[in-house]
Amino acid sequence: MGTKFKINSDDCTGCGLCEDACPEVFKIVDEKSTVNNEAVDKNIAAATEAMKSCPDNAIVSA
Repeated sequence: MGTKFKINSDDCTGCGLCEDACPEVFKIVDEKSTVNNEAVDKNIAAATEAMKSCPDNAIVSA
């Protein structure tokens, strides 16, 4: 596995934009985003775009 992402849960507001951009990797659970890092490599472009477009800057490369 190559790239991994992490959610800073203190910063995440659960807006859902990451899940809209890349539902294979990001999913909102209990009003916070979660990451399926096993799916990142197959969806790297969409996952990276989701990270860049997060209005809360809650998604970081781990």
